Parts: sequence; structure tokens; C-alpha cells
Amino acid sequence: MPDDVASLANLHDIVVPAPVPWWPPAAGWFVLALALLSLIGWAAVALYRRHRARRYREAAMVELSAIEAGVRDPETRAGALETLPALLKRTALACWPRDRVASLTDAAWWRFLDDSAGDDAFSESYGEVLGEIAYGRAAAVSNEQLQGLLHAARRWIRRHDCPAGRR
Repeated sequence: MPDDVASLANLHDIVVPAPVPWWPPAAGWFVLALALLSLIGWAAVALYRRHRARRYREAAMVELSAIEAGVRDPETRAGALETLPALLKRTALACWPRDRVASLTDAAWWRFLDDSAGDDAFSESYGEVLGEIAYGRAAAVSNEQLQGLLHAARRWIRRHDCPAGRR
């Protein structure tokens, strides 16, 4: 038979190109990886800063728990109570500037505590009790008043809002 160009005998298999290699990836993948790593880094730094900023609250809560334990024991009650006003003041100083907080006493201090936590527990009820304790007259405080004061102190430590730019 003559050599026919259109003959089926002259057909060859289709040549498949080599698969696209996985490495090196396209430049877009490098950009995406860099953006993802940047986002993860930013989130880690933000979480670390938040943890550091809340550390003083955790320390205050641990100290308040120790005060509550000391109050339950009649032998250590007076000593434990004396540390409560100082705890509240130190906690406030961790968050607000010294010139705003350190000089506050009595009604101004109670208003500050209430305003910073959006509450009225100190101005309305437990500020007087806190004052009695601060000035060494813890014996004049009833158990009911004391439990209310401890509850108000715990609530203030949890709820107070620091000014923007501070912890």
C-alpha cells in the first residue's frame, strides 16, 4: 500500500506535558504565608500584652483570697483586715497614675472606687466599713458588714476599668 499520510497507522499517542512542580511555589503563596505569619505574630503579641496587663488583677485576687482566709481565723482577723485598704490602693495604683489615686481618702476614695467600676457599693454601703478598717477600728465592724465589704472589694478588682493607654 502506498504511504498515505492520513492513514491511522501513522498516528502517535498524545504527549502529556510534565506535571507542574510543587516547589518552588508561585510568589503569591510567599505573600500569603508572610501575611499569615504576620497575623499570627500580631495576635500573639496582643495576647501577651493583655495577659501582662491583667496580671496585677490576678495577683490582687490571690491576695484578697488570703485576706478572706485570714478573716475566718479569729487570731489573724485584725491583721488580715488591716491589709485590705492597702490592697485596694495598690491595685488602683497599678492602673491609674499615682497623682490621681495616692492622695484620695474617705469619701473621695470611695467615689473613685465606685466610678471606676460603675458601681455604688462603696459610697452607699461599704466605704464607711473600709474607713473603719483603715483607721484601725476593725473591731467595730460586724461580720455581715465585713462579708459585704469583701464581696464589694472582689467585685471592684474584677470590674474596674483602667483608663485608655494604661494596663
